[in-house]
Amino acid sequence: MKNRFASFFLLAAISLVMVSCSKSSFDYLGKSYPPTANPEIFMRDQDVPQDYEVMGKVTAEVPYNKKLKYIQNKVMNLAAQNGADAVLFSDVGIRSTGYTSASGGASTGRKVRVGGRVNKVNDNEVKTVDATLLKYKDK
Repeated sequence: MKNRFASFFLLAAISLVMVSCSKSSFDYLGKSYPPTANPEIFMRDQDVPQDYEVMGKVTAEVPYNKKLKYIQNKVMNLAAQNGADAVLFSDVGIRSTGYTSASGGASTGRKVRVGGRVNKVNDNEVKTVDATLLKYKDK
């Protein structure tokens, strides 16, 4: 009984550490220009009013409990710092980062031991957002 409690406690402690370690990441790959003040926001490329050049891509991943507005503000700040005139948000999703561990059964001698166990070690969900930074051609 004590062994089961210790295993459960260890599993709970590991899960708590993994959840508390999850953090946000905002990755940008592309060109940079002098900073801009207020990039515009678009959800469809047909709504962009001018010809533009694609500067680069932003990929954001944050813990599930963060609001989408938080992600939007961070992406817009990143866009302004890199000189974007507009941001085209293209994909919003939820991804599971969980994993499981398993152990199999074994047989020894004449006794056949069947069994094994599957422990769900970590099951976090994160919000993901993809955005494209745009620079207007006639600006």
